[in-house]
Amino acid sequence: MNTKNLIKFASAILAVAGSAAVQAAAAPDPGDYTALPPGTDLALVYGQRITANEVYANGNKVGLPKDLDLKLNLGLFRYVHFTKLGNYTIDPQIIIPYGQQEVGLTGQKSTGIGDIVFGATLWTIADLPGGEHLGYTLFVTAPTGAEKTKGFAISDNRWAADFQVGYIKTFAPKWTIDLIGQAEFYQDRRDTKSEKDPMVRAIIHLRHHLSDATHLGASLRYATGAKETLNGVTFADKKNDTNLTLTWASFVTKQVQLQLQYAKDIKVQSGPKLQTIGVRALYAF
Repeated sequence: MNTKNLIKFASAILAVAGSAAVQAAAAPDPGDYTALPPGTDLALVYGQRITANEVYANGNKVGLPKDLDLKLNLGLFRYVHFTKLGNYTIDPQIIIPYGQQEVGLTGQKSTGIGDIVFGATLWTIADLPGGEHLGYTLFVTAPTGAEKTKGFAISDNRWAADFQVGYIKTFAPKWTIDLIGQAEFYQDRRDTKSEKDPMVRAIIHLRHHLSDATHLGASLRYATGAKETLNGVTFADKKNDTNLTLTWASFVTKQVQLQLQYAKDIKVQSGPKLQTIGVRALYAF
């Protein structure tokens, strides 16, 4: 495979990933569907190191001249404001990503802002003392990212709408389960006009509360759909992917929470097999 074809191939791979890194960061972590008291503000900063060496197509590992060697350093700023809408709690918010990406297979490097995400959750159940919450979310992703046409994994160059429903229930002393469903819909890509099918994701978080301030979590995330075609020709097969994530989070003060995560794709149908180490700092005010 010559250099020109390698670049095209790597760009296609990253187009499959699209804004997956931002979506993963925007996807709810354990406890994120907790409705906090109106008037609460959250400022969150994320740092993620995402790597991938293997690439899959139709569930099979793709033979490459050498490893993909994808490295993505991703930072995000997220602001959340809890308020009232009639009798309901709602949290308008915005997520701004910034990334530095290198693909060793081709020597490509990209740096810049990613696609900005904004939206809100509306809770119909917000029982903080009882540990039960039910919320409905809409996120919109805007094609604001840099290097949109060059395979920058956090710039998908299309509008997207993400609908979610999340339910949290404390079912035993020190144990909580989070159940989340998502459906994401995509505009045609603005540069190539490629079409992308909707993606559906299901998430289960199981948390064990070591104390009122600290919990451990294990998460299973399953995604399907997002097949991408151009003029009727498929160049990105649909997802049928499973991810395992482990989380530690603790309020080190009444206002500051720190979170550490390790995530790994354990099954990939199409695209790079990602591994992520992440840290998150939350400040409540």
